[in-house]
This record gives sequence, C-alpha cells and structure tokens, in this order.
Amino acid sequence: MPDKKISELTEDTSPIAANFMVEVDSGGASKKVSMASIAKTLVFSKSFVITSPTASADTPLWRVPVAITITAIHVLCIGGTSITGQLWEYDTNGANGTVVDDSDITGTAGTNVDDDGTLSNASIASGNYLGWVTTSVSGTITRAIITFEYVLV
Repeated sequence: MPDKKISELTEDTSPIAANFMVEVDSGGASKKVSMASIAKTLVFSKSFVITSPTASADTPLWRVPVAITITAIHVLCIGGTSITGQLWEYDTNGANGTVVDDSDITGTAGTNVDDDGTLSNASIASGNYLGWVTTSVSGTITRAIITFEYVLV
C-alpha cells in the first residue's frame, strides 16, 4: 500500500499507552515509539496557592489522577518574611500523610526557593493526595505558592 499523506490518515482521538507512533531519529532511521514512552519523557508542573497561611495550614490540596514521580519542589512566599514546610503525600482519603522530602523548605518573601534535590518519597500513587504541611510562618504571609514538577510513571 502506498504511503498516505498525514491529512489522509484516520485520527485516533483516544490514544492509549500501548499504541505506537512512527518517529524518524536524528540519523534518519524510522522507528516505532509507544505512547507510554512518550509520556514518560514529558515533565509536568503543578502549583497550588495557599492564601494567608499559618503554622497550622496543613492540608491535602490535589488528588493525583495517575501514578507520578516528583522531580522537584519550589516554594515562593509573597508578603511577610518566610514560610517553612514540606510537600506531603496523603492516602486516598486525604489522611495518613508522609513527607515527600525529608528536609524542610523555607521560602523567603519574594525569592523562589528549590528543594535540596533529595526526595525521600518521590513516587506518588494514583488516587492519593498531595498537600503542604507548614512548619513555621514568619510575618504576615499573603500567599505561599507551592510548585512541583513530575513525570508520569
């Protein structure tokens, strides 16, 4: 069968992980690549904002739709002096949490701060929640922005 133009192909509107696509590598060779392999190479980012956080501002904030691996955590403090805390994984009911990074992250007002690069619990199960546990707050913080990067498992 002769090659078809892309415009002549039937669109797959519901690709699944087991599907394959054709790629042309840097050497010009045609190869197949699975949708699952493509998904694992993409880095995603998610942020949540905690308004007027206090030292008791501990809560699950996002239900993870699929299994992920956290690759980085960032904190930005707006107003006040600083906020210190940790990203946590909670179970499917938003309870029984455990730290993602054993080290506290301190966000100083007006400066983006990154985690220390060592995540003790980076693998997050599908259906579990991610949230923030505040250790301390200095000054009157108006917002804390918690951002994390992740890849699909």
